[in-house]
Amino acid sequence: MRKRPTGITILAVIFLIMGLLSLVWSGLVFGFGSLNLFFGSIFGADAMAGYGGSNVWAGLLGLAAASVKIAVAIGLLYMKQWAWYLSILAVALTLIEGIFGVFNGGIFAFICGGIGLVIPVIILIYLLRPHIREEFNI
Repeated sequence: MRKRPTGITILAVIFLIMGLLSLVWSGLVFGFGSLNLFFGSIFGADAMAGYGGSNVWAGLLGLAAASVKIAVAIGLLYMKQWAWYLSILAVALTLIEGIFGVFNGGIFAFICGGIGLVIPVIILIYLLRPHIREEFNI
């Protein structure tokens, strides 16, 4: 078995932490959204029910994303080729989301979002390096 690069191990740990935090947060969003939807429907509070319904969907999407992050972390630890592709996709989506966030919020979002875009760019550059691609047989 070949030795896993240290950078890949670090990325796997980062993906695992992000996935676990996302799992907890999305579970809370889903749970409280379900309560809002339920009680809003019972008491005829349409705005509350609508808000709860949107949170249920956001929670479900977050749970799906958390599952993907955890799967990527495990795949990176085992040096699976599919994990490399999924991590590239995840980082690309983070960049796209960050770019939209930078230009849709005020100056605070522009500054913090711009700084926040540096990390995904570094990860993307690292994953696209020739020796890392070779490790994943790409």
